[in-house]
Amino acid sequence: MARPFRFLGAVMPFPCRRHLFAILLPVSAPGMTLTACSSPPPRQPDRNVAIVDIVPVHAAGGALRQFSGIVRPYRETMLAFKRPGRLLTLTAQVGDTVRAGQVLGRLGKAEANAGAAQAEAELAAATADARAAQDAADRSRGLDGVGALSTAEVRQRALTARAAEAKVAAAAAAVRRSRDMLSDAVLVAPQDGIVTARLAEPGSVIDAGGPVLKLASGPPEVEIHAPAALSLPSGMLADVRMSDRGTALTARLRLVSPEGDPALHLRNARFVLNGTGSSPPYNSMVTLMLRTAMPDQPIRVPLSAIAERGNRPYVWTLQADSRIRRQPVRIATWLGQDALVTGLRDGQSIVATAADTLVDGQSVVDAGIEPGFH
Repeated sequence: MARPFRFLGAVMPFPCRRHLFAILLPVSAPGMTLTACSSPPPRQPDRNVAIVDIVPVHAAGGALRQFSGIVRPYRETMLAFKRPGRLLTLTAQVGDTVRAGQVLGRLGKAEANAGAAQAEAELAAATADARAAQDAADRSRGLDGVGALSTAEVRQRALTARAAEAKVAAAAAAVRRSRDMLSDAVLVAPQDGIVTARLAEPGSVIDAGGPVLKLASGPPEVEIHAPAALSLPSGMLADVRMSDRGTALTARLRLVSPEGDPALHLRNARFVLNGTGSSPPYNSMVTLMLRTAMPDQPIRVPLSAIAERGNRPYVWTLQADSRIRRQPVRIATWLGQDALVTGLRDGQSIVATAADTLVDGQSVVDAGIEPGFH
């Protein structure tokens, strides 16, 4: 028996259930066509990245704990030839990394070869003269006893032979010196390092000892001018950054100048950079932040950066991967709009305004630098 059904407000007979799809498909098709023709919803901005204000915090006496420094090489060596001559080749360029024993330049050898040939010829002549003088002395030995020669003449021939031998020795020394001159025409790197300057070019005539290349060797260092009254214990650690938000490198105090500037009351200190990361280029400006030997030194932070969780204060610290971490702190005292807290490092970057919407491990960008929000 046919069962009626309601379609668009009208009651229509429905003879069999299997015909339901044949009647409903024409109704569904227009709906599908309209959905395909509609525009996609607008893309929503990524809510997982928060825009925050990042500020570095320092100790209460932080003015003495952060310094501007210059990256210097551990050792600088001026490379020069031991003899004068015309520079034939100079293969090392500024910025090249060289190894100990590597040939860096050569002088012209024409004059040195001529000098070596002259020295060898003079040695041969002196050797021949010495043999002739020795033969004459040998023949005259004993002739004074038979009256063929006087005693004075025999002695004179012996002395002439000895003088000839001395000339042979002098000529041999000249040959060795000429050979050394040939070897001195080659400039060799004394140790591993980086070429930081070329002070001569091929074709120029240089003097003996005149600098040709400047070689920087050893680990890079950061040189600062610290107040003479500031205590810098041996081996003190520090953090070095190219910028406020750059990755920090670790540096260790190597040298403190025993003498200071009497007018400025400053003295030089050098920190050796450690770690496997890429070091800043030489002569670049960096920021060096001293690490105190006391782990609980008071750090001055704005009150807006402090939040509470379970009656325990904390701040949001910025990590090297641009993510934030919840860092518990202890409040030592209040200073107007700021507070002195412990549990942070001098120079550490934190979020200036703590918000309940931030999540531990969330990615953040500093306000004003997020792409697409300029």
